[in-house]
Amino acid sequence: MMRMADVVGVDHVGLGTDMLGFINPPVFHTYEQLPALVAELRAVGFSQEETGRVLGGNYRRVFEGTMVAG
Repeated sequence: MMRMADVVGVDHVGLGTDMLGFINPPVFHTYEQLPALVAELRAVGFSQEETGRVLGGNYRRVFEGTMVAG
């Protein structure tokens, strides 16, 4: 994630939550592992705000930006 953030910027990095995705074996087996990811992101230099963006803030921003007013 750090490399991706260095290349495209932290505003364009996000965590996919599909545990049954295309990677086998999966990186995560349960959402209970997310606190360990948070600790690792912080340990490699992501700020608290950047960590929040990666773990859902960026997704929310894009989702809200694409919603059609109804």
